[in-house]
Amino acid sequence: MPSTNGNGSKPERVALYLRVSSEEQKTKETIETQDDFLEEYCKLYRHDVAKVYKDAAISGTVPLHERPAGRELLEDARAGKFDVVLAYKLDRIGRTLCSWWWTPMTGSRRPA
Repeated sequence: MPSTNGNGSKPERVALYLRVSSEEQKTKETIETQDDFLEEYCKLYRHDVAKVYKDAAISGTVPLHERPAGRELLEDARAGKFDVVLAYKLDRIGRTLCSWWWTPMTGSRRPA
């Protein structure tokens, strides 16, 4: 049965966010690893993938709104183009709890 967001049998529209730093690309994590895992997850749970957002060779210390795909993700979220964002790991979005919590709510870094 498809996953729903409280709207009957309508599947959730899911955005996938993928990111690797240049160091990760050299060692273990790849964009393809993340993409394959999340695509399989969406197939298994019958989520509709609205769009895949990819930031390659960008550090997790760079705020989400300052990354090309991250900025587009935030703009599309504001426009209601998807219901949920899935990431391979939370640190794909940001390195700290504050960065991944604050950014989606405001589109900017948490004030000092």
